[in-house]
Amino acid sequence: MEVLINELSLNGQNQSIQDFINTSFVRFIEIFQILEKQKIYPYKKYDFYNSKITETENFQSLFHLKNVAGISDEIKKYRTIADKCLSEPFWEENQQHDSNKVYLYKNQNVSNTSIAEAFERNATLLSFVPSDFNEKQIEVSKENQSKNLINFSDKKHLLETLYENKLLNFHLFCLNYFRGTKLSFENVNFEKSFNKINERNDEIAYLNSFLSFIEKSWGDILAQGGKGKNKVGLAYSNYHDQNYFTNYNCTSDIYKFDATLKARVLGYRDKDVFYVLEFDTDHRLSD
Repeated sequence: MEVLINELSLNGQNQSIQDFINTSFVRFIEIFQILEKQKIYPYKKYDFYNSKITETENFQSLFHLKNVAGISDEIKKYRTIADKCLSEPFWEENQQHDSNKVYLYKNQNVSNTSIAEAFERNATLLSFVPSDFNEKQIEVSKENQSKNLINFSDKKHLLETLYENKLLNFHLFCLNYFRGTKLSFENVNFEKSFNKINERNDEIAYLNSFLSFIEKSWGDILAQGGKGKNKVGLAYSNYHDQNYFTNYNCTSDIYKFDATLKARVLGYRDKDVFYVLEFDTDHRLSD
């Protein structure tokens, strides 16, 4: 998978550099770091440094900030990624599109941009948001040919695409996708959880239960209990053998909820987050 940073998604739309760092750049970095972990290194345009963050300041301005309201301290934290945005690889070193041809996006000629280059490479775009590039796909045309280019502006969209194309395993997908939600896989025992799932269909079943979990309020989750014929929904309930989990550093009792008809997810709740520890794929732990 080739990814190109979309310089047109920076057109001076931010009110201040502080606003850019706290919103747009933080989201961009999340995507950039996931790509790097997959050994996908985004291409950029030679003059990306000149892309406008605000009406008066460009990307290069990030490296010349004075310590106003802690802005420079924040950019130091992200300096590595900012540097990489101005470093190789550059797509112009092996340009695929013809700068003399017209490439249209929303009736605007985008020749000699990363959008035109992505068109010819069948590549994916990485855009800053908020901008005019919030969509998951953008339609670009050249002469009588049009293409829908995948456009990453959201971490979850990237993770979904990597997982669907088998470029990211289910464990790493869940670890990153659910970070910051009420479901955490930070403390999961890999051998006793994800390593026990062998089929793609089983992964999807687990995923559907995870999505159902985070969409519900804790009040709704706690109301979905019961056993046997009295089970309701996720069937969230206290696990009967607390001693089994004494080797874990749990801050509360172990609970379980249904992933499939026979599979269970076990872990503990700390405040508003449920920390997954193990999967019971064959109902042995539950019995």
